[in-house]
Amino acid sequence: MKGQIVARTCLHVCAQTQRETRDTHNRARGKRDTMGLFLKGITLPVKLAHTRVQFIDVPSPTRVILPLLQHLGDPAEPTVSVGDTVRAGQLIAEAPTEAALPLYASITGRVTALTDTLDCRGKELRAVVIEGNGTTSPPAPTETSPDLSSLSEAALLTRITRAAVVTKGPHPVALARELVALREPSTHLSLSGRRVVRPIDILLISALDPEPSLGVNRYLAGITSETLPAGIAALKALSGAERVVIAVDKNLPPPDPLLTLAATDEQETTTIVRLNGRRYPVGLPVPLIKAALGREVPLPYGHPRDVGVLICDLETTTSVGTAVTTTTPPLSTMLTVGGGAIGTTGVVQVPLGTTASALIDSLGGFTREPAKLIFGGPMTGMAHYELEVPLTKEVTGLFALTAEELTMVGEYRECVNCGRCVTVCPVNLVPGMLSMYCAKDRFPEAAREGLLSCIECGCCDYVCPSRRPMVHLFRHAKHQLMETGPEERVI
Repeated sequence: MKGQIVARTCLHVCAQTQRETRDTHNRARGKRDTMGLFLKGITLPVKLAHTRVQFIDVPSPTRVILPLLQHLGDPAEPTVSVGDTVRAGQLIAEAPTEAALPLYASITGRVTALTDTLDCRGKELRAVVIEGNGTTSPPAPTETSPDLSSLSEAALLTRITRAAVVTKGPHPVALARELVALREPSTHLSLSGRRVVRPIDILLISALDPEPSLGVNRYLAGITSETLPAGIAALKALSGAERVVIAVDKNLPPPDPLLTLAATDEQETTTIVRLNGRRYPVGLPVPLIKAALGREVPLPYGHPRDVGVLICDLETTTSVGTAVTTTTPPLSTMLTVGGGAIGTTGVVQVPLGTTASALIDSLGGFTREPAKLIFGGPMTGMAHYELEVPLTKEVTGLFALTAEELTMVGEYRECVNCGRCVTVCPVNLVPGMLSMYCAKDRFPEAAREGLLSCIECGCCDYVCPSRRPMVHLFRHAKHQLMETGPEERVI
């Protein structure tokens, strides 16, 4: 009798838990179009949060590996052969299609191979390998145009395209494609095929880093750049934006260069918005637009253009300024290095194509045995097992983490329906349920429950007591859905 009572009690508790989970799920589905940013997200422990970011000067590498594809689009076509001598800034691959970008040598030396390499996502790509000859002087600009008013919009767009400027992050796109046809928005299609009917009215410049552990934008916000104003002016002219909003971290000292930039704006169209940069994921594009402007990008398939916003970070904007004033393409990239296995934390600037092993060697090598190597930030980056991977435009950081800094997943447990992932998801999904669909290869069901609205911030991973690799499962499921026909991608 006693056993029957216990059994009935357990069944009652289980049923109540299922009802509560189902009710939470239904409420989340009803709120999916509304960002939960101000109530959700997480606060990450950050060692660099209240100090200036250290810039680490590293020597130029003796060899670079330059993939022919460093953005979402088509690969470039090589114009050099093995044995050719090239100089820094020389064109080594041209764009055969509108979806491709040209590629330039990042160091002076000799082409030693046209071979396959792995990128930061583990994808095999064709690449040009250059052995340096020790020359480190940058290429001289071919043209200068300090007065941008003398350049037409077509000329500005051509210079940005020729310089191969891309948006920064794990999914970079050609910046010029973001600026096409914004004067006639009804002719421009978003990724979902919907026509964009709202013109750009705000240019949002992010001085926040995508993750609190990253520091490139934080570093650039504290230094004076001669090309940043030119980059902002060019982006305003091309997008038609009437206002410029610069988002900065309120936890840090006020960035004097950006304050001066806003104060000297004669048209008084530039404003500074101070946000809590430690409240992750406020630095990611979709939450940042919500926090800074109060506008919600429609998900899935939404784009900042859908709400009249063009968003760029400081590094991209500076590259635009350099491209339009000097026609010099960006030959280097800035990224954050950190982790207990490296022993030093800060921002470095390296030529494009520098391998992870070369950068780590220039920092003194590993101080401890690394347990995981991450390209990007610890929350949104890609774990990799290969040190000869080149650091390209999409890599925002390189972290070598020790076993003490990780919670190893191993054989993860089943979801216990605790609901913690629901309380932190900034786009109001039910990650636990989505992860169960994805783990069972039930991808269409996951898509119907909002999988494609996931921004892959990793908050659910961070709080999950069962240590379920949710973002890994979500990325795999999205890839599988993209491989199937449109009839399988049911939303």
